[in-house]
Parts: sequence; structure tokens; C-alpha cells
Amino acid sequence: MASKTNCMKNGVPYYRIRRKVGKKLNKKGVWVDDNKDFYGKNKSDAERKYEAYMAKREAGIVKDNQYFGIMADHFITNVFLPDTNYSHGTKENYINAWNKYIKTSRVAGLPLDQIRSADLQALYNTLDCAPGALKSINNLMKLFYKYVEHEGYGRNITSTLTLPEKESKRKPKTDDLSDNNDIIIWEDEEVKKILSESQNHPLRFLIILALNTGLRISELLAVRYDDIEENTLHVRRQLQYKALYEDGKVISHEFIFTQPKYNSVRDVPLNETVLKELKIHTARHREDMLKNGYRTDYLFTTNSGGYLDRKNVTRSLVRLYQRIAVQAKGIHTYRHTFATKLCSMGVPIQTASVLLGHSSISVTQKYYINIAHEERLEAVEKLTSAFNS
Repeated sequence: MASKTNCMKNGVPYYRIRRKVGKKLNKKGVWVDDNKDFYGKNKSDAERKYEAYMAKREAGIVKDNQYFGIMADHFITNVFLPDTNYSHGTKENYINAWNKYIKTSRVAGLPLDQIRSADLQALYNTLDCAPGALKSINNLMKLFYKYVEHEGYGRNITSTLTLPEKESKRKPKTDDLSDNNDIIIWEDEEVKKILSESQNHPLRFLIILALNTGLRISELLAVRYDDIEENTLHVRRQLQYKALYEDGKVISHEFIFTQPKYNSVRDVPLNETVLKELKIHTARHREDMLKNGYRTDYLFTTNSGGYLDRKNVTRSLVRLYQRIAVQAKGIHTYRHTFATKLCSMGVPIQTASVLLGHSSISVTQKYYINIAHEERLEAVEKLTSAFNS
């Protein structure tokens, strides 16, 4: 029985199928579906050729994969997203910036070997985006071109790129206060007011635990009751809000548990104040479980037993600060305060680094440098006062 065909090519009968193989820029500079014809002796043969083509494309060895935009998409999907060295938040920021500002640009439609550093610099200079988005784009480009050079597709052209100064178009969010290199802490009087005015606040124990352990917010939200044994908190995981992608775009999110940042599994001792507050929190939490009909092993949850979102925690705390007339600061400020107190009390830097779960002592050093600067300033002021008395 003859194989069924549906077209003629060079006088030979074939079965032709048309399949979407990706995206491409049309003559107007608009991204459209890239459709390609596949020919076989029959439909099954044509489908096999399509699958073989897509396999090569995924492996980065199809000629049209050498276009900048297509190659970068391949890198993001197959190299960057699976890389466990980057947090889910970092990945989402980079990919959102790529999709919004670079993927639809003129540069994305150029062959990879035709792009020079001047082309990328010109693009940077004309982008109408926030400084944070530009930084994300630049970081992603550096990673991409390291891959390009490593795989032999071309050379790394990012070493001479510079970020143009751009003025932020938005007011900094409360939580942004801890995202720079400044060490912002709660002053003693602020801490006293927060603690005295939060007696019935649902996040009171989270505040106390943050102040007395220096845990990251992602670690705090992942603490289980059985992580606390006698006077020790075992830090074993963190709760992250992971983006789910389809065709390189974020389509939804889900909560996942991962190891702490930098794999900083550690044990943090708890003082008597924390243990006393834990008993109060546990009793209230159990009462809430009975009232709302849920069961959980985690210390901090919604009133239905669900995982807490960091943004919702921040909003709840900001409302508390507004009510008690305390200037709002980011959630990370509690960690900064804990670290600074350790340093001011003369705790060895090695010990502080372990308690904080830092990647290296050099990260912890900034808190000691900050304290040293304050002490020097105080000494100079005393000296000036003595000379002018």
C-alpha cells in the first residue's frame, strides 16, 4: 500500500507538515511565530524530522539558533533557569527585564556574530527603564556572554559595558531600604516601642525571633515547631516563592522549600525571652487552629494554615509601624540589628558569621567596620570637645 502524500517537491511526492519552531522578527521589527515546513515519505516520517530538528535546536546546534534573541532564549531556558546558584527572585527579575526590554529590541533580531559591545552599550543608553531593571539586564548579559564564549559561539563582549546613570521613577518600597550596602538598624528606643505596642499582633513572635536570631525572612517563614529543641533553633530550610515559566514568561507562582541561602544550615541558640514568648505564641496559634479548623507544623501561617507571603508580612508590619508612629524600615532591618548588636558586644567575627549564615567572613566584616567607624567618630568628637573646653 502506497504511503499517503500531500504535495510535490522537485517532482517527488512528499507529506508536508508545518510546525511552529520558535519566534522571529519580521521586516517591521515585530516578533512573530516562526513556522517551518518538514517533508517526509509519509506523515510519521515528517513528524520524526520535525522532532529531530527541535532536538538539535534545543541542543543549540541549529543554524538559526545563532541569532541573538533565539540564542539568549535557549540560554535562559536550558542553562540559567536550572542553575541552582541563583535565587528564584533573582531569576524572575532577570527574565522579566529581558522579556520587557531586550527580547523585542532591534538587537535581539541580529545575528550573534554581528553584535558588538557598542550595539549593547547603545541599547543600554536608550532603554527607558528603572536602574534595577538595567542592572538585571546587564547581569544577565554577562552570564549569557560567558556561556557564548565557553560554548565557542563567539567572544565575551560585556567587559567594556557601563551602566548609564538613571534616576528612579518610583519611590523606594519599604523593603528596598535593606537592598543596598547601607546598614540600617532599629535604634534601641524603636525596638522598645515596637515590642511594647505589639503585644496582640499576630507577627509579634516573628519580630522577636528575627531580633534575637538574625534569621532571614525566608528562613523565619520556614521554621517548624520541631525545629526548636530545648534552647536551640535548627535552621534547615527556607520558604521561597518560585515563578513558573512557559515560553520564557512567568505564568504563575508556587511556594517551595529549599536549603538556606549559601547552604547555611546552622544551629542558633535561643535565650529565655524567646523561649517564654514561644510558649505564648504556641498557645495562641493552637487556639487559632481550633477556631479556624486547620493544622500546621509551621510557626507562622495564614489564619487558614497556608504559607505566609513575604510581601504580606511586610504590609502587615508597615501597618503596625504606622499605628505606633515608628518610621517603617525593611524586614531585613531586624537581621541588620541582630548582626550589629553581636559586633558591638565584641562577639568574634567567626562566630557572628556562623550565626548569620553568611557565605564568608568578608560579608560579616561590614558590620564590624560600621561599628569601628562609629567608635572612631565618637572618639574624635570627645577629643574635639576636650580641646575646646
